[in-house]
Formats: sequence, C-alpha cells, structure tokens
Amino acid sequence: MKKTSLLISLLFIITLFACKENNRKENVISQKKEPNKVIFKVDERIEILRIAFNLAVQDYIDPKMLPCDTDYSKRVKNHFKEFKNHQLIKYIDELPNIHFDFPTIGLMYENCESFEFENIYSKELSSFGITKSEIDALQPFLIDFYKTSDFENFFNKNKRYYRNAIEKIEKQVNDEKLFDYVLNFFQSKEQGLEMVVFVELTNSFNNKAISFYDNYNPKKRATLLGNICEKKDSITTTNEILELNNNRRGTLYHEASHLFTAKLLNKYIGELNQYKSLCENCNDAQIKDKIDHLIVYPLQELMSYRQFGKDDGHNFYLNKCTDVRKDIYIKLSEYQPEKGIPFEKTYRECMELIKQSASEK
Repeated sequence: MKKTSLLISLLFIITLFACKENNRKENVISQKKEPNKVIFKVDERIEILRIAFNLAVQDYIDPKMLPCDTDYSKRVKNHFKEFKNHQLIKYIDELPNIHFDFPTIGLMYENCESFEFENIYSKELSSFGITKSEIDALQPFLIDFYKTSDFENFFNKNKRYYRNAIEKIEKQVNDEKLFDYVLNFFQSKEQGLEMVVFVELTNSFNNKAISFYDNYNPKKRATLLGNICEKKDSITTTNEILELNNNRRGTLYHEASHLFTAKLLNKYIGELNQYKSLCENCNDAQIKDKIDHLIVYPLQELMSYRQFGKDDGHNFYLNKCTDVRKDIYIKLSEYQPEKGIPFEKTYRECMELIKQSASEK
C-alpha cells in the first residue's frame, strides 16, 4: 500500500512539473509571436480642436496651410461656419504663442464631455506654446462648443468616412511591416509594441511625433499624420482615401525616428547657447527643434534610400548640400544595424559634428 501511495505521489509531482514546463514554453512562444502593429485613428479630441483652430486662423493663414479640397473639408465648413464667432474660436485666436500643432493637446483630455485635463501631461504644455492657466480657461469654451455645434453627432455621422479614409493605408503599412523596419534600424528588440497614427484630415501642413500618449505607456508609440494636399494638377488624389506613397512612407520613417532620437537629443545636446550661430534669434524650444532635425531629416532620407531606393534626398546631401548636414549624412551612412554597433554611438558622433560646426561660425 505504501509503495502504491509513493508511486502515485511521484507520478503527481512529475505531471505537475511537466505542466509547468509546458506552460512556460507556451508563454515563451506566445511572447515571441506577439507582433508589433500600427493602428490608424481619427481621434474626436484632436478633431474638435483642429476644426476650432482652422476656424480661428482661416482668414489670415497662408493659403498653403488651408485644408485640402475634399468632400470632408466641405462638410466641416458647411457644418461649423455659423460658429465662427463662438467664444472658443475667439479665445484660440487671441492666444499669443499658439502653434499650428496646438490640436495635438486634445490627447491630454480625458474625453470630449468634460474636457478634463490630465495633469500628468502638464510638463508638455510649453512645447505647444500654451500654459496651464490658458488650458483651464479653455475648458468651459470647449464644453460649450462641443454641445452647441452638435459636434458629437457630426463626428459620429462621419465615422464611416474616417474608416474608409484610413483603412487602406493602415493595411499597407502593416503588410509591409514598416514599423518593424524602423525598429530593426534602431536595433530595438521590443515586441508587442503598438504605434498609433492619429490622422488629421483637415491638417494640410505638418506631421508630428508625439512624445506623450496613454500615460506614457512604454508599449505604445504615437505620431500625428497630416493630410498634405496633392498638387492641383495631379491626375489622381490620395487626400480622400489615404495611400502609402513614398512621401507618407518617408514621413512615417521620420516621425517614428523621433521616438528613438528624442532621448538621445536630451542626453547629448548640452548647453543650448553653443548653437546660437546655427539658429539666430531662436528660443530654447526652437534651438532644440533645429538641432534635432539636423539629424532626423538626413536620417529619414537614408532610411528611404536603403528601403525603397528613393535617391533625391540621398543625392542632395552627398552632392549639393554645403552645410553640416552633408557630414551628418555621411556619418549616418556608415551606420550598419546588422553589425550590432549601437545607433547611439553614431548619434553622438553626429552631435559632435553639429557642435563643431556651430563653434566655427
């Protein structure tokens, strides 16, 4: 009887460990298979601020910065034109230091019902040219504009249009594993990352990497993609239904790169006064942006050249450029991810080139 009990106990222990080992293997396999993905969205919080911003500046803004002539922009104009004198529009127009990318702060609000600002993002406000007191003053105007303009109903009616506008490019980006290419370029081994691309269909001027999102969730990255207008003489247009052309591909390389270079910029930029010769009459934010893009623009062109043979930027930096960007491009060209040398080393060397250039002017 004792022998039987001993055998049963031994069998139970063996089975238990075998199950644990199988579970461990299954977890490892599932972790390895967890894909990185890109999601495209039209966000209600950004959209209401973009519409309000466009209403505030439309009479004096550079025509090149006006929304593209699409069915959607016409619906926006017809629906919201009667609210041009709303207090929200007047307040935005009077803000002294507001930037074109102001609507991105929509992501700092919990929702469009209360427009409750999430204080974790307070440190980001200065980069948008707005203060916390101005944010607080903005809240009641946003709440009233949301209600009186019937924005919720307008947004819901256009959800099918939004989905149709971004569905194709989202599939194209994921099918060609664009985000994985960027991750591999920077030798990132992270898995299960999610890159959210917030599309602004009536922003025809700029794109932007977003350093904050989802309470700084380390598993999520975000970027803003504008709807840059096609030329008037284009035979076809991709402003109604977005497609992954080479311009947008390069833009995504550019903005995704910021997600990796931002920390390096802060680590190696040093005293900002040393760059005054490269950015005259610039404030601190403008200096950092200038130095950042001295590296990221050549980086975008290098990635585009290597991945799909786009050579206009490549030829420009090698054969026509006469400033420090040429040296930066050459230095970046020496970087080979497959050799395992960290990108940080190359970035640091590029920053030294910039410092040397600034000291010689």
